[in-house]
Amino acid sequence: MSDSKPTINVTRGSRRKKSKKNGAADASSQDQPASSSLPSAMDVAQSLAETTRRVWLAGLGALSMAEEAGTNAFNMLVEEGKSWEQARRERTQAASKQLRRIASEGAQTAEAVEERVRDEIDQTLDRLRVPSRDDLDDLRGQVDDLGDKVDRLAEMLRDERDEGHWRE
Repeated sequence: MSDSKPTINVTRGSRRKKSKKNGAADASSQDQPASSSLPSAMDVAQSLAETTRRVWLAGLGALSMAEEAGTNAFNMLVEEGKSWEQARRERTQAASKQLRRIASEGAQTAEAVEERVRDEIDQTLDRLRVPSRDDLDDLRGQVDDLGDKVDRLAEMLRDERDEGHWRE
């Protein structure tokens, strides 16, 4: 863009002052336009064309500046969007990591509480002399062993009876 400002020079014709001596001669010269002091129609047209061209160029300059500003603004928004997306992704990952940590700690805490409750129940049942699960499992094993021995004994007695060792 040019730094020069448009100018239109309009000059007005100089009027001759009436002198008291030459009143008639001066009056006749006032009736005729002073062509040398007014711009010609060509000068006005050229000046108007130059001003129009400068206005046109100013409009193009404004459009160019707006386009450049728009492109710059768009690029800045793209960069801001990238930054925002990265920050959001980092926050999401951090929150996810913290949630997994809390869930893991919660599971460990739940297991610790469960273990503590089991211990308390076992101690309470022991004080009440209620057999524990291990005691019941041992007792089941003993009953199963006794059942097997009874079955073998019953089988031996049948065999002896069948062989005639027993009289009825």
